Amino acid sequence: MRFRECDALLNRKSLVLETGVERLESGGMHVAVRMCLENCTAEMLEWWFGSECDTDGYRLWHPGAHKYSTWGEYEPDHVPGNVIGTTHFIRESLGASEVMEMQLKYLDPRELFGEKLDEAKARGDADVVLYGWACPGKWDEISRNEKGYPAMMQYVGVGRNTAYGLVLRNHYWLGDEMNLPREEIEKMVSEEFALYLMEHDSNEFHILGKAIPPCYLRDNWEKLGAPEPYSVSDPKALTLSPKLFA
Repeated sequence: MRFRECDALLNRKSLVLETGVERLESGGMHVAVRMCLENCTAEMLEWWFGSECDTDGYRLWHPGAHKYSTWGEYEPDHVPGNVIGTTHFIRESLGASEVMEMQLKYLDPRELFGEKLDEAKARGDADVVLYGWACPGKWDEISRNEKGYPAMMQYVGVGRNTAYGLVLRNHYWLGDEMNLPREEIEKMVSEEFALYLMEHDSNEFHILGKAIPPCYLRDNWEKLGAPEPYSVSDPKALTLSPKLFA
């Protein structure tokens, strides 16, 4: 699946590739990961990304691979608590790779999907959608497109609430939108790197599914109805926080 075909993620129908990697006709790689964050909801995931985790929070997400986290390059219309219009500056390791730097700029998914996003949300097929452009490399040396976005990789994550938790599809396109000959892109984006990314994503979001609920409870205690296991709580706690204690 090319990046230009990512509308398919807005439908819950199973895709030919749900978890795996594939070489594209552009020379780039497509990485797909599907998982269930059993204790999470779409609201929790949106809250997590909007919280702009510092290095401690980033390491909580993946203690072994995540090394450093900071945020910047805010767009003028950025709303605090919303990841849209922010850029994440990170240092992390993938697989056997050394620690590398990366930038990931989060954009409004409506810029990508338009009205199709509203239709998918109404169907319950896309309760949370994350969208960004990224590039590994030194922060002051990365390649950018004509809009100033990090140009090497696109990311789309689509989550759907279920009775068991949040089913999340994370898809990455490496080199697919770069205006370079296929041979150059193939040399730039190896299958080995794509497999490392697939494994890393599977690990970090599995860990995140365990880490989000207590953090969400800490910062949303009153909103959730002050839920306590052995005391009388606000009745709304029974409807607002069921996934916390699944």
